[in-house]
Amino acid sequence: MSQFLKHFLLTILTFATGSLPAYAHPFHWASETVGFGSGLLHPFSSSDHILTMLAVGLWICRSGGGRVVVSLGSAFLMLLLLGGGLALIPLEIAHAETLMYSSVLVLGLLLASGRNLHWALSLPVISGVAVSHGYVHAYDIWLDADALGYTAGFTVATLVQLAIGVAANLGIATLLAGQARRSSTRIN
Repeated sequence: MSQFLKHFLLTILTFATGSLPAYAHPFHWASETVGFGSGLLHPFSSSDHILTMLAVGLWICRSGGGRVVVSLGSAFLMLLLLGGGLALIPLEIAHAETLMYSSVLVLGLLLASGRNLHWALSLPVISGVAVSHGYVHAYDIWLDADALGYTAGFTVATLVQLAIGVAANLGIATLLAGQARRSSTRIN
């Protein structure tokens, strides 16, 4: 990744996260009766979820191709649901929001470093993000009359955001490959 692109992406990320407050539980008033719709809306209405899922999608794509992307993406969704299940048992995880934000920070630093880790080393990173994120966001399930519908909507929306992150990474890679080809033809 070129130095310019790294700085550009870091600037965009800084402005995006600095200008939006992180609300893990917006629209509590709307989640009392909606079910699937509320679960589908929730991930698109909280900046922390949007940025986290895009970052996870980028990271998954950088950890390998094809089967690795599908395997890590599936593992992420299952662990997200597991984290949600821990909140419903109820099992108390002390400082869960702090753990969630810390895991997202680690993921952001790994993305900013430009390094690619083997998928086996990526699994613990995305596992921490998934379990802590699922746990924190599962509190909304307690407020919803249709918990299964909410969970289904939440899962579908999360899958869409992960796919957007993977697609963004593929688009960036294609853009960089095109720039590299143009640069090499100028040199020749």
